[in-house]
Amino acid sequence: MILPDWMSEERPVVTKVGRNNFLIRNRHHLEALLQKFETHPLKVASVFHPTAKVLLLFFLLVSVGISRNLTVLWIVALFLGAGVAFLPHSVLVRTLKKTVVLLIFPLVLYLPHLLLSGGQSLFLFRLPLIAVAIAYYSETSTISEMLVALKGLHFPDLVLLQLDITIKYIDVFGKQLMDLLKGIEARSFGGNHRFRIGSNIWGILYLKAIRYGEELTQAMEARCFVGEYVKSSQSFTWKDWLALIGLVAVILGQILLGG
Repeated sequence: MILPDWMSEERPVVTKVGRNNFLIRNRHHLEALLQKFETHPLKVASVFHPTAKVLLLFFLLVSVGISRNLTVLWIVALFLGAGVAFLPHSVLVRTLKKTVVLLIFPLVLYLPHLLLSGGQSLFLFRLPLIAVAIAYYSETSTISEMLVALKGLHFPDLVLLQLDITIKYIDVFGKQLMDLLKGIEARSFGGNHRFRIGSNIWGILYLKAIRYGEELTQAMEARCFVGEYVKSSQSFTWKDWLALIGLVAVILGQILLGG
């Protein structure tokens, strides 16, 4: 059987510009955003306890924020650079990309002050350090490790439950939204159809959210989960204590010596 010519030709799909096609035109942006919630296929081994990693990040940001000495900032930059340099290639690329993204908004806000009054060199040096530290933690830690760390810091179970469920909801309903958009895009291909997809999609997602919430509650009850997160049995090692005590000592030295 010979196919017609119009079925064998490859033509680029042109999405019409309009208010009703806004979600379809931005489907690829939504898809890229949802990939952030995917579990990283390459797990990065860490020598620190999850709670120690959060504390180290916090103390590091405090040290960078209060520092008025360029030498201290250079030392912090060397430690961060060494940590980033030993990451696997894929994780290294993601860390650098996230660092650039984190720098865009602060630099845009600070740009007028920089142009009008010259700005401060220390502030411009702090920004990349803060961005690298946050990007490094987010790319080398998983959601489960973050929950373990927050539990170790005695966060209430209700806060952990809400955070855990919120992240799962974003992932699940984001994927369902993508499936709906792909279906609508395929249905509207080849014709001049005008679908009012906005209110319809949110209505469908709302109904799915109710059903998913009921199924999630039943699944938690079946697994005897009562909303209590178990604290990790893993304790701090000498490496955790050494890093924490050393960083706290640096902060105290900065305070006593005036930065």
